[in-house]
Amino acid sequence: MTELNFLCTKCRKGFDCDVGKIAFPIEENRPRFEKDIVCPRCGVLTMDDVELTELGQTQLGEIFMAELE
Repeated sequence: MTELNFLCTKCRKGFDCDVGKIAFPIEENRPRFEKDIVCPRCGVLTMDDVELTELGQTQLGEIFMAELE
């Protein structure tokens, strides 16, 4: 279980979401998640419908750095 903290750009509410395994494809500018991002209010969202909060960015950075080791 990998939880990241997001901000929904539709309802402007923050939430934690289990995104499963995370891949960091070199050819893409964004990570790829195993599971859908689901806002508790708005439902399933795309990466264009969310922003990583400061906490979420820290969480993702820690995961990325752990994979480099």
